Amino acid sequence: MCLCVLQTLASVCQGIQHITSALPYAEASKHTRQLFWGTVCATWLLTFVRQRGRRNFSIVDRVWPLFPVVLAAQWVNESRDSLFAAHEGAACAAQCKAIVGVVLVTVWGLRLCYNSVRRGDYNVGAEDYRWVHVRASIDRILPQCSAVRWAVWELFNIVFVSGFQLALLYLIAVPLHMLVRYPGVVARGTGNMAADKWSCAEVSLAALMAALLVLEAVADQQMYEFRQRKQQNKLTRAEAQAGFVHTGLWRYSRHPNVLCEQAFWAVLCVFCSMATGTDLGSLDNVYLLAGPVLLIALMWASVQLTESISRAKYPMYRAYMMQTSRLIPWKPWSNAQVINQAHAKL
Repeated sequence: MCLCVLQTLASVCQGIQHITSALPYAEASKHTRQLFWGTVCATWLLTFVRQRGRRNFSIVDRVWPLFPVVLAAQWVNESRDSLFAAHEGAACAAQCKAIVGVVLVTVWGLRLCYNSVRRGDYNVGAEDYRWVHVRASIDRILPQCSAVRWAVWELFNIVFVSGFQLALLYLIAVPLHMLVRYPGVVARGTGNMAADKWSCAEVSLAALMAALLVLEAVADQQMYEFRQRKQQNKLTRAEAQAGFVHTGLWRYSRHPNVLCEQAFWAVLCVFCSMATGTDLGSLDNVYLLAGPVLLIALMWASVQLTESISRAKYPMYRAYMMQTSRLIPWKPWSNAQVINQAHAKL
């Protein structure tokens, strides 16, 4: 059984390595491949280490904020000769854009890591509360045979929990790899020599990414402060009746932090493509969109699960869902608007 699992893992690894090596601009160096597969195997094996008497499947959640930052550091190290050399004209502009991209991704990772630390996500035994529901859902559809249940669960663990999520983190960071390498491309005279300064669109995209980081930090701070008040029994009457945060940014969007997360990586993809003159409409470059698209799909499923749990836990959450936009910030509906909409569906 273990041999079957390892053979499947090896096949998946070989397939992804073959695809990765064929991608222009995104071909991974030997060190990057070793970093990726080492992290996949480590996060999988660590789930076998019991914490407080049980296995913990939130290992990847702890790696999530740091892996893109580590990848960025690896790519900066690989391109350090061209990235930190003295350039002029187009190469200098490409150099500045690459540094901005690296700084923004680093800020994203360190801020998210800080938020995870203060929430206790790195404590021994800490596990995302949604895993209880995921395990229960999977157990309901699996046969009673213990050997089959173990094999299926471990395949899910290595392929999705560790493999897919780390591959997703790699994919959303791939455009940055292209951007970090670009100063050397321009310096060799093979890049866009006409782009010797920042365009208005590039400045706007960089500013938008910074704004998204700020908004995500504000949303997480509001959630953190609510949870602190809840633990200390200092909620207002309205907050206590609801049981969940619904003020501040959360008044206009049920998941403002998720929206900012998705938008940040999508905008980074566009920024990197624009800065390097890459046509996202070309089939040769469609892989650059894979990361943001898969991230949106994964987070959409995550939001679905989160809201199903909240509906069961908080009676008022259904009313909150009817009044407040799921992602895109919008003016909340009044009670009259909700009632009218309900009547229109009858």
